[in-house]
Amino acid sequence: MKKYRTSKIYGDFYENKQRPLVVVIGGSRAGLPVNISDKLFDYLKSNFNVLLLAYFGKEGLNESLERIPMEYFINSIEFIIKEYGLDDEKIIIIGQSKGGEAALLLTNYINSAATIALVASCYVFQGLPKKFDLESFKEPKSSWSYNGKELPYIKFQFNKDILKDSMNGNFCSCYEKSIKNNFNEEAYIDINNYKGKVFLISEGNDKYWPSKEMSQIIFDNSYNKCDLKHVSMDLPGHYLLKYDESVDEIIKYLNTFI
Repeated sequence: MKKYRTSKIYGDFYENKQRPLVVVIGGSRAGLPVNISDKLFDYLKSNFNVLLLAYFGKEGLNESLERIPMEYFINSIEFIIKEYGLDDEKIIIIGQSKGGEAALLLTNYINSAATIALVASCYVFQGLPKKFDLESFKEPKSSWSYNGKELPYIKFQFNKDILKDSMNGNFCSCYEKSIKNNFNEEAYIDINNYKGKVFLISEGNDKYWPSKEMSQIIFDNSYNKCDLKHVSMDLPGHYLLKYDESVDEIIKYLNTFI
């Protein structure tokens, strides 16, 4: 395993000869992706080159999940491809939660073979500041940027009740009310120009955000449903990289690329 700890690429790379490259992007927890089951991790390392990629909250990276440059993901992936002589047409991106939002956005910037978006959003949302209180949200920023400009986003609808729900681990009301009251059609993540395959796995009991409804919006708006699949799970939590049921779905899908 090779560790990269720079502002250009902060990740752990597991080499596996000339196999396809799988890039795993985590959610709103700072640093490298977490909550990956041993079963899935062992499978990935046995069958693919694997890059676990951090994108904020570590030295050299953005402190908060705000205005993350899409170029960071693009350049990190290009670096690994060139460094190890990998096939740039066989890249598979796996993103969970906010990482799923990023993964779907990347369909507009790289020519990957497939995108697996777990409990993802169909919209770009306001970014998450380092400190989670009402004061920190008074100057909203997009989660992502490109060419130095913020990507269009949906601003958070916040009040004390919503903040209280969020502090108790239920973020859904914030996202649902933000969509309802601050809707921005330009924030929608359009994947219709993407040439690769897309696999959406959502969670019907998601307390973070309405991933089932948002994944279905992506599916309903797709022009090419032959290359798009949506499976909704009924699991106890948000981290689909760790549950046997969702991991089995991921592995079954990835087996078609081996």
